[in-house]
Amino acid sequence: MGKLADYFGSRLSGLTPTEKQAFYYMDQHLDKAKSLSLTEIAKVNNVSTTTIVRLSHKLGLEGFSELKYVLKSKDYTVSPEKVDPLSRYKEEFLSSFETIRRSQLEDAAEKMRNAKRVIVIGVGLSKMMAEYFSKLLMQTNKPTHYTYESHMIDLLPNMVEPQDLIIFISSSGETKTLLQAAEKLSYLPADTAAITNSPDSSLSGLVKNSLSFTVQRVQFAGYDITARSSLMLLIDLLFETYLKKVGEKG
Repeated sequence: MGKLADYFGSRLSGLTPTEKQAFYYMDQHLDKAKSLSLTEIAKVNNVSTTTIVRLSHKLGLEGFSELKYVLKSKDYTVSPEKVDPLSRYKEEFLSSFETIRRSQLEDAAEKMRNAKRVIVIGVGLSKMMAEYFSKLLMQTNKPTHYTYESHMIDLLPNMVEPQDLIIFISSSGETKTLLQAAEKLSYLPADTAAITNSPDSSLSGLVKNSLSFTVQRVQFAGYDITARSSLMLLIDLLFETYLKKVGEKG
């Protein structure tokens, strides 16, 4: 087996013949596949781009952008069976706190306080976190809503106003739909922010304010078990900082 087959082994049985064809092509030509676009990979395998996107979802990823991130990533750690999850999480979270500065939280919270409206965006597994964050803000009567539908995200640049704050939530920070929206919004006067697990992600580079823990990407038995609870922790830290900002103003 190649590196991809070892990583996604438990999910391969659910793939169709055409999806397996594309998967094993990437597995056997990993170095080349890293540089190919969605259209190019589909063309080489004589399948549709929809097949590649569907393959990405069946592998438990948010889309092709995250699959490309997996192809390019060189820092995956395989979690050994004998490693205690409690110890791993404890060590990871303690080290993660060293990567975020109080000034980042203060700046993001200040933008939230000054924003006329907050729009929170998350897709895939991040959808639930976007909903959670937006409902926290709604409790404070802050005009807020969240969106996770691709067509609404595509229309977002035409809907935002100068005093809006748009917050993207993404573990990898490489989801194509979010990157496209963030790039378009970067040319508009509205503020943008991101909450990710990777400070060096493409999404972090496109927004005006980024909050990120440096979280090691981990896989076990073919499943991506990278901690996403770190995103929830960042949301809670930001919300509490925001409340204190509101209290100071009051």
